[in-house]
Amino acid sequence: MTFSDPEIYYGKLQELYIEDDEIDISSDFEARATLVKLKRLEKDVLKLRREITTDMRTIRTMYLDESIIEKPKILGLFTLGKKLSHTEKRKKLLHERKRSLMPYEEIITLIDDYIEQIEDLRKYIEREALETYAISEPSKVTKVSKNKE
Repeated sequence: MTFSDPEIYYGKLQELYIEDDEIDISSDFEARATLVKLKRLEKDVLKLRREITTDMRTIRTMYLDESIIEKPKILGLFTLGKKLSHTEKRKKLLHERKRSLMPYEEIITLIDDYIEQIEDLRKYIEREALETYAISEPSKVTKVSKNKE
């Protein structure tokens, strides 16, 4: 069971950030090109999010394994000094699992915020910057009779 260090994910997320000077909505063409960039960016960020959740699932699975309680030296959780009961070991494992998952959860929160920002920017561009983008309004359809009078 292998998983990546959270710092690697922070680095990848940092690479995906789009700078203000990369967003150009000065013309209809540039606004559409920016929309394409945003769509690709959102796709890449969602892919990174899936990688992180996969690692989180791996960590959770690792801590669910009952053999870890019997052989705690695998994770280096328990010292040889004090003998712990099964319940105390389980609580310590749950605490350690929570501590291990915390950096990943922080990255997920950052990613969710970033995705929301991307969606808001995309909606703003569609609404304000595009010349030909218009919200379709329902039109009234009338039936024309073919009878000549």
